[in-house]
Amino acid sequence: MITGFTVAIAAIAFASTASGTGTDPELALWRATCDVGDSSRTVRLEGEFPADDLVQLAYPLQVLIRDTGRSPVYVRFDLAAGALNGVAPELADGLDANEAVALLAQGRPIEDAEVLFVGPGRIDILLPAGFPIGPAEVQLFVLEGDSLILSNPFPFVVCGSGS
Repeated sequence: MITGFTVAIAAIAFASTASGTGTDPELALWRATCDVGDSSRTVRLEGEFPADDLVQLAYPLQVLIRDTGRSPVYVRFDLAAGALNGVAPELADGLDANEAVALLAQGRPIEDAEVLFVGPGRIDILLPAGFPIGPAEVQLFVLEGDSLILSNPFPFVVCGSGS
């Protein structure tokens, strides 16, 4: 016989598993493509990230694109504040948690790079004119309070005229 108490316990158990709890967003990249136009280069990123939060809130998502060829050059897109570039030899072996925190205090603002589009599963970026052509890597990260979330690093080729 099912009692009122049993029903109440089952309802509480179901509600606790069905309702979401505050969790870190999933950041994952599965495609990065480059396209060269008349005087610009764009990179389209496809993956998993909190697109609604990016559009509606000043969500602290960072997009890091680093040259993996000959130079330690990077460009970082702070989706809430703009683009910055710099040189960071410590990124040669990839981005780790300590480097991500330090990177937020580095770089100089640049005007010829920007985020062009943010939507579900897609971010389009205008690369700065001086960014090197060739092998590169892109990675998403979020630092919110003491919590750092890193996506997978994703290799791709930065295009340019003649590439």
